[in-house]
Amino acid sequence: MVRIAGVVVLYNPREDVLGSIGSYISQIEVLFAVDNSEHPDPAVTDRIRNAGNVVYLWNGGNAGIAAALNIGASLALERGFDFLLMMDQDSIASANLVSAFSEFLSRHSARNIGILSPCHQYENYEKPAEPPGPKEVFLAITSGTLLNLIAYRAAGRFMDELIIDYVDFEYCMRLRTHGYKVIQLGNAFLRQRLGNLVPRRFVYRRVAVMRYPPVRVYYRFRNRLVLSAKYMKKFPLWSILELRLTVNELVKIICFEKEKLEMCRMAFRGIADFLLHRLGKYEDRQRRSGVRP
Repeated sequence: MVRIAGVVVLYNPREDVLGSIGSYISQIEVLFAVDNSEHPDPAVTDRIRNAGNVVYLWNGGNAGIAAALNIGASLALERGFDFLLMMDQDSIASANLVSAFSEFLSRHSARNIGILSPCHQYENYEKPAEPPGPKEVFLAITSGTLLNLIAYRAAGRFMDELIIDYVDFEYCMRLRTHGYKVIQLGNAFLRQRLGNLVPRRFVYRRVAVMRYPPVRVYYRFRNRLVLSAKYMKKFPLWSILELRLTVNELVKIICFEKEKLEMCRMAFRGIADFLLHRLGKYEDRQRRSGVRP
């Protein structure tokens, strides 16, 4: 039997996070709840601490999703766990999520498996039907995935300096460069929302507008370009498609967003910081340079 811990990344959680945690807390040995909130709400954090086998840790502020995942992985390794279930605070797991992962691992060698992923079901986005798994996939989003901690030791830590956005994609590609696979199962499911997605009509096509806050636009543009450059030689097709997506997203901002000027400003700041090799947290960098964020 493999030992499985979990980590959930919190940011200003509301009380409904307890329902999300309750969907999987009994499926794992221990859950590390890493809180990136600047000012945690004691009424909520006390209930999280008392939710069962939960270890609550305040991260001292928003250090980013990568830093929180690294904390969870390090604690799991220290306690002798084999795998780490990674969750977002709004994700709801199927009752068989971890048992489906465990069953797969009992029948297959984990030697070359870096991540096991469920099928993601989005409340606000209808995905095309997928063929039944298990199947190897190129990338997987973080929430609901099971990380092989042996692979984590080999591939290294998540990139703290990305902060948010593309942290998961970068890690999947890094795992692949180390000889590990990302496998999606067809009998494990995770339900969540896909950002603040809003459908819009563009000429004769229906397009999805994500409605991110301006600072997220900065991270998306910067980190997408960082990864496209980093993996252009190893995964050229993915990198080219991501560069095309950069142009598409800018067009969506101009056509559909209300804060067009601010979002375009942040997009171009992200592009500029990529060119200047500036990573890390946007607010911290602006504070150090004396520039208004």
